[in-house]
Amino acid sequence: MCKCNPLHYYKKTNNSYFNEQKLSMKQILIASFLTISLICQAQNWDWVSNQVNVENNADPNKALVYDLWKSFLDAHNDSTTIFPQWNEKDKMRWKQPDLISSEGFLNANLYSYLNKVLEIRPENDAYIIRSMFYTPFNDDKAIFVLAITNHVVKRDEKGEFKIYNWVDYHTRNWQHQTVGHIDYCYYPSFHFDETKAMAANKLINLLHDKLGVNLPERITQFIAPNLYEQQKLKGFDYLIGMGDEQGNSGGSFDRKNFIIYGDSVHGENYQHEIARLINPTYPDAHFLFIQGIAEYVNTSQKQFGLSHREHYGRMKVWLNAHPDADLTDLDDKFYTMDNQTAPSYLVGKIVCYELFKRGGFQALKRALDSGEEDADFYGFLKKEIGISKVNFNHWLREKIDLYSKEDIPPLQ
Repeated sequence: MCKCNPLHYYKKTNNSYFNEQKLSMKQILIASFLTISLICQAQNWDWVSNQVNVENNADPNKALVYDLWKSFLDAHNDSTTIFPQWNEKDKMRWKQPDLISSEGFLNANLYSYLNKVLEIRPENDAYIIRSMFYTPFNDDKAIFVLAITNHVVKRDEKGEFKIYNWVDYHTRNWQHQTVGHIDYCYYPSFHFDETKAMAANKLINLLHDKLGVNLPERITQFIAPNLYEQQKLKGFDYLIGMGDEQGNSGGSFDRKNFIIYGDSVHGENYQHEIARLINPTYPDAHFLFIQGIAEYVNTSQKQFGLSHREHYGRMKVWLNAHPDADLTDLDDKFYTMDNQTAPSYLVGKIVCYELFKRGGFQALKRALDSGEEDADFYGFLKKEIGISKVNFNHWLREKIDLYSKEDIPPLQ
């Protein structure tokens, strides 16, 4: 196991993930382990295997479906491949047609791991491939399961078997509504509120008008009942880290396809994920500015079921118990203190608020364009608000204490 801090590892090597999802300490440690285990993965394990009898099956299509799936996974050795196994409809609709590879905990890296086909079952006019991605560990005596996924295979207009996203299959009986920039798709019993959808569009326009965010032609938002059901609609029967979320609530953003995955708690106006529209316009922004704005626009002032003020109070208690913690070091354990509070978001919110007080939206735009390295971050703070790296630790502790007692007003 690498001895480096896993937060630092992921912040530097997979910033896009930090830009889209909230990480618990458990998930970060698992991700760090898996990244290293991939490098050390045993060479004598079968790349794609199955426990389905396809050779002597009474349904000859199962062998065709399995061979299609195997060739698709084998092709992922070249990330630039335009996969012939994937259907043309998805290719026309999405920039990255395979939605599991464009969004998720492991992103495209999921296909770099070993795969076992658990089931190929006929359903309606399609076949469902249920498979497990895993890696060996403990000297190859055991396996570590990363995910169990569902993909759809069916014949296209030409009569050829092709792979389709699970999302469309799962949501085939859901409701659809378009408001402004957003095409909503939500589960049947959800009570859609157009007023909240209009508020979401107001935030999108603010990001465009005030921060120069480039908007796509369309934004798609799926609303599932909760986070568990949200993962199911993507195609995950199981995903590492499931069960570690607080309150079974949350969401994510697919920056390649401009898809927001949300839940009933956040509903039509999922401000935190809408703020992720910033990411493609400012791909080299420091992660604290990205995280901070995502919470700064949050008018509910809540995260994981607690108010921001309560979270700052929890951070204050932790810091009092760890007087030697150095908040200048963005790899300090403070930033992964537990799975109830995500300090990077709220530290970023403080920084963004202090910048806004002095320079408004122009200061925030300059921040987003100032560079992704920690040296860029501290250099910018010194220039804009006079806070150098030397006094950042003391300054931030004072601000955390202050905002455990009073609210920071939201950006909008």
